[in-house]
Amino acid sequence: MRKNRFRIILTVLFLALSFYFLYPTYKDSQLTNDASQLKTAEDSAAFFEKFGSDILKARENRLKLGLDLQGGMYVIMEVDIPKLLSDLAKKQDDVLKQVLDAANEQAKGSDEDFVDVFESKLKERGTSLKSYYGEIRDDEAKINSDLKTEVENAIDRAVEVVRNRIDQYGVSEPVIQKKGSSRLVVELPGVSNVQEVRKLLQGTALLEFKLVIDPQIAVKVMEKINVFLAGGNLDSLIKSDSLQQITQTDTTKKDTTGITSKDTTKKDITKTNITSADTSIETGNDTSLIDEELTDTSLLQDTSQQMSEEEFKKKNPWFYLVRPQQYQDGTVVWFARETDKPQIQRILERKEVRDLIPPDISFSFSNQSTFVDEGEKIYQFYILKKEPELTGGVVVNARSNIDPTNNTPVVYMEMNSEGSADWARITGANINKQIAIVLDNVVYSAPVVRNKITGGSSQIEGMSSIQEAKLLEIVLRAGALPAPLTIIEERTVGPSLGEDSIQKGLYSSVIALILVALFMVVYYHFAGGVADMALVFNMLFVMGVMASFHATLTLPGIAGLILTIGMAVDSNVLIYERIREELGTGKPLRTSIEIGYKKAFSAIMDSHVTSIITAIILYQFGTGPIQGFALTLIIGLVANLFTAIIITRIVFDIMTDKGRTQINFG
Repeated sequence: MRKNRFRIILTVLFLALSFYFLYPTYKDSQLTNDASQLKTAEDSAAFFEKFGSDILKARENRLKLGLDLQGGMYVIMEVDIPKLLSDLAKKQDDVLKQVLDAANEQAKGSDEDFVDVFESKLKERGTSLKSYYGEIRDDEAKINSDLKTEVENAIDRAVEVVRNRIDQYGVSEPVIQKKGSSRLVVELPGVSNVQEVRKLLQGTALLEFKLVIDPQIAVKVMEKINVFLAGGNLDSLIKSDSLQQITQTDTTKKDTTGITSKDTTKKDITKTNITSADTSIETGNDTSLIDEELTDTSLLQDTSQQMSEEEFKKKNPWFYLVRPQQYQDGTVVWFARETDKPQIQRILERKEVRDLIPPDISFSFSNQSTFVDEGEKIYQFYILKKEPELTGGVVVNARSNIDPTNNTPVVYMEMNSEGSADWARITGANINKQIAIVLDNVVYSAPVVRNKITGGSSQIEGMSSIQEAKLLEIVLRAGALPAPLTIIEERTVGPSLGEDSIQKGLYSSVIALILVALFMVVYYHFAGGVADMALVFNMLFVMGVMASFHATLTLPGIAGLILTIGMAVDSNVLIYERIREELGTGKPLRTSIEIGYKKAFSAIMDSHVTSIITAIILYQFGTGPIQGFALTLIIGLVANLFTAIIITRIVFDIMTDKGRTQINFG
């Protein structure tokens, strides 16, 4: 028993972890069943109000189902590269149009890069890329490279726009990936409204520059909503000590990005830039932003009253969902948990709440979480002017880079002549105010205007990494020279078909499990029962590992699971046959078991390693269904090495330690 102590502890640990990671799947199933039994919209709203957070957490951590099991839409979209190259050309003529059409026809039937095909077609016409995209002294190879970069950037913009829209649409577990040089593959599980999805995916990206509302106005609006949700009794509101409870954390980071004219010197930037070191957190002592009439009831007021979280939630329902953070300079920033975002949206859509909000105000979340608090993603909540100051159509170029003067990431943005004039007016009138960069109602950045910007060339600084700067570049370019997206293929998998696939997949897995288990019991008797027990553990470990990595179970994945069942007992067959050989020579049971495991180990290891290598190659070079099959097979093979060699050995060692001299191996 003592020699197996470590093996037993390891087995119990793996078993506990498997149950832990599979519990969200069970909980999601229970909550879904409970929700399906509700008959009225009021009951459904109340149910989601009560269990909304639990539902979102369970769905995020459950074992994911692929499109073929859950139902939904599979869409292949193509970026209109000919249209993009036509828009980029400095002149338009019939030759360009004919060459683009010819290149498009040839590229459809080959894997050649479109720009290379386009260049060769131009040469056949006796012209070159330089005639349409460069200057006399430009190198042809450089123009070719620049055009390929533009095409790649257009696809990146398309991916970002599509992902943003799908996230707002509320599709869980979408798959968005590039395919080839100009296509996107989009999988939307659980979606059935084809027309709505087409409109969602093919609409023109809406890039806007919106002013962030003055903190004084924002606080008034937010307090109105809070008072209404609390029942309209101002005296019942908790005073500003609640703000101190909310803002005691120092993990929040104020958006300190700034926007200046592109030729701003290092001295100017240093003088006006705000860094995180300068933004120590205020805990409610500064109430200069609040009107005198709200001083007695303001959430931002200083008081010593203390309340529990439940009391605070009851008396301040809005500020429990959207929590304020006041900085030393008086700026108030608002934050919300990811799980609370749907509830916040529903509240803001209520007619009674809309009546409290001025008609020129809108609300948006940040595109990425600002920080993580106790495992929960926290997003910034913006109060913006409803009408944009400027739209993205005026942006002609944007590029991310490292500023050589201070070695920090920056984004250079250029506007056309019309946008330059408006931008100079807007920035001149809003110095030291934030202007949010909004793509499809999601805020990607909200830099502070440092000075009036003329000439249309701006520099946005303050990003924490070059990746963040690259994302902002993609967003800004989404409003410049847009390349239309066209749906070239779509397939809809109905929920009933997905349910049928799940049912048949489960049936096939259970039947395979039963048949294999029966064979092992009939042929190897008691030892076969031990192998069957290990097989059950194997299935549990496989599902637990898939759930822990948020892997997606597909129909081919179920096929991989069934193959794993066969390979699992194959290992036991090798071991048992070796043990039977040793018993046949007259060796004692304990010695036969030890030699049997030792001699079978090399064959088991060789077969599993070669199978795992094959599965890795399938996963690396395969797509979609093949990857699902390979992933399940890899996990199953690794789990099988543990269950076949460790778990069954524990059982036999315990029995022999207790003096058992006979175990039936068939």
